[in-house]
Amino acid sequence: MPSFYEELMKADFSGLETLGGKWEEVHGKINGLPGRILDEVLKPLRDKGYWEGAAAPYAWTQIDDMQRQVESAAKVAESVAKVVKDGAGELKAVQRELKDAVDRIKQKTGFSVSHEGKVSYTGTIHADTQKDVDHAQDEIIEILRRAVVTDQNLSMSLMADVGVDTWFNAKPQLTDINHTGTLGIERYNQLGLALAGEDPNPQRHGESPYSLGWDWATGQGDKNRTFTTGDKLTELISTSANMNHVREETLKNWREKGEGTGSIPFKLADKGFWGSKWRLVSEDLPAIATGDEAKLGEAFMGSYNLDYEVKGTDSDGSVIVQYSISNTTSKASLMHYVGYGDWLDMFNSDSGPGGNVSQNVVWTEKIPPHGK
Repeated sequence: MPSFYEELMKADFSGLETLGGKWEEVHGKINGLPGRILDEVLKPLRDKGYWEGAAAPYAWTQIDDMQRQVESAAKVAESVAKVVKDGAGELKAVQRELKDAVDRIKQKTGFSVSHEGKVSYTGTIHADTQKDVDHAQDEIIEILRRAVVTDQNLSMSLMADVGVDTWFNAKPQLTDINHTGTLGIERYNQLGLALAGEDPNPQRHGESPYSLGWDWATGQGDKNRTFTTGDKLTELISTSANMNHVREETLKNWREKGEGTGSIPFKLADKGFWGSKWRLVSEDLPAIATGDEAKLGEAFMGSYNLDYEVKGTDSDGSVIVQYSISNTTSKASLMHYVGYGDWLDMFNSDSGPGGNVSQNVVWTEKIPPHGK
């Protein structure tokens, strides 16, 4: 899989510029349409009064809605055109900056840059040489961070302007990609859910791990559930002790490597048979028995896969991150205390009591500069 560095070096942004021009054309064609609907449809109906009867008020309401939707569509098209063109320009600028930096580094005798963006030196490395290598690497990482933020700002700005509701957004506010700081963390979370293919306005789930476990054991409830900010399970997972380590890793990879995405699997099998047994006895069962919320969420989830994606940064150095956890509760996962192996899968089923149930936990948060 190509690294972000490699993708940025090879990316062709001319398609984005073309897309911006197409949106300008769309705006030009529909910009006067709301006025025409008013002058040629609504006013004749109202002024001349030749449409009467029970259906008339409903029809007028529908035409009113049509006019408002076309007007909103024109506003969205105008904003999107500006955002796309601004984003294309900024992405090209940061790409040019990266290429220039790489060219300067390679011009130095003995220096090279790998396809993953790692700077190296051929020959004996003295203190001054190592300092030059570190400086060159830091320059590339800083540019990559700006590229990630630029890319995310473009996607967030477009989503904010288009909106996630059924109707067109009546008040698109962004005309460039540099004002995503006005969105707020709740809006980031909503747009992030939409980009992840989830419902941006999901039904709230207040169930505790106890009720979720009961639903699984009895075969009740939905087999696929998504949890986000405001849900009890999300609160338990996001405030668990393990998430402190995850946040540290997120900031470390972001600052030291310029990585905007990553995966952190948490598997009980990695602790080995006795290690997982000890965790069951010393942490999971006590948390379940006492309701210890610091560990209750992880006790229910067991092993899971966590993905993260940097969505932006704030002027104070905070990093906005979307975390996504996928997990399947099954008979095999319940029996992890007897060991691990593919043979446990034979007990799994897709329905009925104890049937497989999947949980997706997706939330966006702001990590302060020092990770606290």
